[in-house]
Order: sequence, then C-alpha cells, then structure tokens
Amino acid sequence: MTPVTLLQLSDCHLTPQAGQLFRGVDPRQTLAQVIRHVQQSGHQFDHLLLSGDLVHHGDAGVYQELLQQLAVLELPTTWLAGNHDDLQVMQQAADLDRFSVSLGPWQLLCLDSNHAPDGRGSGAIASHTLERLSRQLAADRRFTLLALHHNPLASGTEWQDQIMLSNASELWQCLAQAPHCKAIICGHLHQPLHWQHQGVSVWSAPSTAVQFCPGSAQVEVAQQPPESWPGYRWYQLWPDGRIDAHFESVPLRTADQGEPCPNRC
Repeated sequence: MTPVTLLQLSDCHLTPQAGQLFRGVDPRQTLAQVIRHVQQSGHQFDHLLLSGDLVHHGDAGVYQELLQQLAVLELPTTWLAGNHDDLQVMQQAADLDRFSVSLGPWQLLCLDSNHAPDGRGSGAIASHTLERLSRQLAADRRFTLLALHHNPLASGTEWQDQIMLSNASELWQCLAQAPHCKAIICGHLHQPLHWQHQGVSVWSAPSTAVQFCPGSAQVEVAQQPPESWPGYRWYQLWPDGRIDAHFESVPLRTADQGEPCPNRC
C-alpha cells in the first residue's frame, strides 16, 4: 500500500514589509529555512495545506510573496484563513480556498473557522458550513480528514483556550454520525499537540515562525531551542484508513555560516 502524503505549514505570519519582525523573528527567514528542510527531507509530498495566519495583516502582495516562496516545492496547494488573515484579500492573490480536496481514497474537507470573531482571536464555523459538512459526509463515505485554523479542543493553555473554536461542540455533534472522519488538523496554537476525542485524532501544527509556551497564563514565546525552533507537520493517509502524523522541528541557522543561530525570540 502507498499512502497519500500531505504537508502542513501553518502560522507563517509574514509581516507587511520585508525585514519587519514578528515576535522577535524574521518570519520570511524562518519560512525559508522550513522550506529548505522540506526540500532536503527526502519525502515526496502530494499536497500542501496552509492552515491559516499566513500573513500578519498584510495585503494581497504579501500573500503573493508567500506563494512565490513556496513555489519551489511544486505542490498543489490549498489554504485556510486564520484570525490574522483576510479571506477576501487572500482571494485577490490566488484562488486556493477549497472546501473539498480529493486525495485518492481520502477526502480533505477545509472549514472556515473565522465566523463571528470576538476581536481577540476566537472564531466559529458558520451554521451553513456545518450543514454543508454534514451533507458532504453523508454523500461521500471516503476516509475524511478535516482541516481548520482554530483548535476544536482545549489545549490546556489558559489564554489560548479562551480563543479556540467557540462552537466546537456543534462540530463534534456533526461528526458523531461520521465514523469515516478519522482526523482533524489545525493551526492557531503554535504548538505541535495531539488529542483523541470521539475516536477522532486531532493534531495541531507548529508555526513556521515562533512557538508559544504550553501552559502559560498569557502569551509567552518559547525562548530555548529546540522548543523555540520553527516546524511543520506531515501526514501519511493510508488506503485502509490509517493516518500517521509526523512533526519536524527545524534548527535555525545563520545564512552566512550555516550554524545554529542564537535564539531570537
């Protein structure tokens, strides 16, 4: 058996201008090093998912710059908006927001979780999107992987759990009658976490920029490597419904010396 292999990059937070930092790091440089790591990994990927907070309040030109950086991967790409993104601006840059992506014996269903924002970072899935999800799950019984930006389960980090998916219970109710939904992947947390709920595996992706400290009462950026390093996830979707999730942490290196650089968080 040969799996379909999905690459997930998340929370890139490209700033409006080159050279501007995001929480102490240059997100363009960290993304470039993540891309290089992917290229050198030796893995063959079938699809790229960008799971939100791709740009930090930038215009369409910044999204186009992001896609130019990613073009070297030569992968079909789907993206989701995060709470720091503007979907209309994203659509001006490229038409990559899809609800359903066919991945052989699997379907990837992408849910917009930015409905009814609270102004602090939380979001919800609109009722019409949940209805569409229910119809799709009933019509297509292939193994299913869901993707959204906001985490649908609490992380154990107080401030982040205040801005998680606000109507997560409605999503889980929708999935209760869909045993072929095997997993959910998300971004938002800047932490590589794993949960199990209702027989569904849930994975969050690290950021390609900075990581947040687990268990903190307020926003706290990881200061020490390897916890502070950028990273990504990738998944093997097997024809028998199994899914293997992998997490990669990318050591930061200086451009001129090729050595791990001092932590810049």
